[in-house]
Amino acid sequence: MVVTSVPHLRQGQRATLDALLAGLHRAFGGNLFALYVYGAITFPETDGVVDLDYHAILERPPTPVQAAEYEAARTRLGDEHAPWGADLDGWLILREQAGGAEPPVHLIAGITDGSWALHRAHWLAGRCIVLWGPAPADLVTAASWAELAEALRGELEFARRSPHDAFAVLNACRVLHSFRAADAVQSKFGSAAWALRHLPAGHHPAIGAALATYRGRATEADSLALTRGRAPLFSLVDSELAS
Repeated sequence: MVVTSVPHLRQGQRATLDALLAGLHRAFGGNLFALYVYGAITFPETDGVVDLDYHAILERPPTPVQAAEYEAARTRLGDEHAPWGADLDGWLILREQAGGAEPPVHLIAGITDGSWALHRAHWLAGRCIVLWGPAPADLVTAASWAELAEALRGELEFARRSPHDAFAVLNACRVLHSFRAADAVQSKFGSAAWALRHLPAGHHPAIGAALATYRGRATEADSLALTRGRAPLFSLVDSELAS
């Protein structure tokens, strides 16, 4: 395992990553070219968040048998390695697609990776655990700011449509932080801390409530703060991005 710019991993996290790699080797064998883990696990301020993001890069499209074994591996992770293995956000893409700027398509789900520019930026900035394959710099190209800005706007729209207030609020903070810093490599929790320092106090209750929700400590008052504060925060972000 190669870990770059990543905080210390707990034993349960390491065990989950080891099981993820073993499961994908079992599913794909020599067809597995690279496996990158990124997202919350690579930021120290997001300790306690249990979602697990990864890209598995294949040499060839999976056979039906490989696809079935892959789904079985994901089920085993959820059963045997909760909580980390129970909340997976994984992409299967082709090696030939990984070297370009064109967003790749998930080889099983058939959906396009609209955050491809952001994923590459995080990997190249060292917010990546290389479980298998070459370093990201040997595979992917850097995204331009124009690509990153487009992807960030897409993230904002995805958050706007989300039924989950806490997710929406933290992602609005992350998008605004990224634009103000001209740096798209930001975490949700880190961006919330930044927002509490830099945004008007009227937005602080919703941001604090979103953090409490992710940490499993939300109260009824937090739920109310999220309901009241979500729309004003998005209005602030919209006005800044429009200027």
